[in-house]
Amino acid sequence: MPRHVVHDPVGVAVSELTSLLVFSGHEDRIREMSAARRRGAVISVRRGVFAPAPEWGALRPHERNELRVRAASVMLDDPIFALESAAIVHRLPVFGEVHDVHTFAPDRTRGYRHGGHVVHASADAKQIVRIDGVRATSLADTTVDLLRLLPHALGVALLDAALRRGLRVEQVAEVLASQSNRRGRSAVLRAVAACDARSESVLESISRVLIDALGYPAPELQVAFRLSTKNARTDFFWRGQGIVGEADGNAKYFSGAVAADEIIRDERRREMELRRLVRAVARWDGPTSSHHTGSTMPCGLRACVGSARPIPVRRRSSRTAGPTRARDACCRR
Repeated sequence: MPRHVVHDPVGVAVSELTSLLVFSGHEDRIREMSAARRRGAVISVRRGVFAPAPEWGALRPHERNELRVRAASVMLDDPIFALESAAIVHRLPVFGEVHDVHTFAPDRTRGYRHGGHVVHASADAKQIVRIDGVRATSLADTTVDLLRLLPHALGVALLDAALRRGLRVEQVAEVLASQSNRRGRSAVLRAVAACDARSESVLESISRVLIDALGYPAPELQVAFRLSTKNARTDFFWRGQGIVGEADGNAKYFSGAVAADEIIRDERRREMELRRLVRAVARWDGPTSSHHTGSTMPCGLRACVGSARPIPVRRRSSRTAGPTRARDACCRR
């Protein structure tokens, strides 16, 4: 399956990005912007909404996702966002760039697609919430809807993030029990069985699932070690083998809050002190490309953990990722 670039919902706020959008309400203005688009000066976000091409190209995928939802919230008549679009409203992680905007129509019996706008219908009632003036399916409904569709590792990462935002596992069970839709039910239950809000990032959640799939013992999460100047919490710790595992996402290096070189120096000092306390420290990165490479494996996880030699407890599982369901197939829900 495709490798996904993973984006936690951090960074530039939607309100700060909205100034890039040009809303052209009149036909003359639309024709003018269409001519600019043909020259390559602007891109069309959706009909009647444009953005300068250089600035749009410089945005990260999750920022473009946010702007598509923002543009739809202005141009559509009080839409109810669903699936990935609702996840963006709830500030949940979204995997890769989502070119379609998804909305829910409670009064329809069938869904449909119109360009980059996918309207979903459902025989099951959904709770609707309003966040910062924008309507969306509730956090519980949004999470269950996406868990039905996502590969297992990504579903667990989504559920972990939803739990960190206040969702309770009992709410997921209640929503699932109240719905007649049986599609993807086993995927939801499997994610519920594997979730753990102690994982503090998408990369940590995915790593935890893959560690299990590769047959390694379950590590302890967020174990604190007393260092010379402060305590250090580690992502993973195999106490029996004396091995620390660290999932290194890019956010802490490029968030802009602290200079990257200072963070790197602190990380090196931290790792040197940890190595005096444990037998080995294994580090791995997240996927850095959205190209279709056939893997969602965080870069080097198997090699790093394997070289540290924790003891495998069983044969690796081949069910971790699972097929990605075709998005068009869920227009009727």
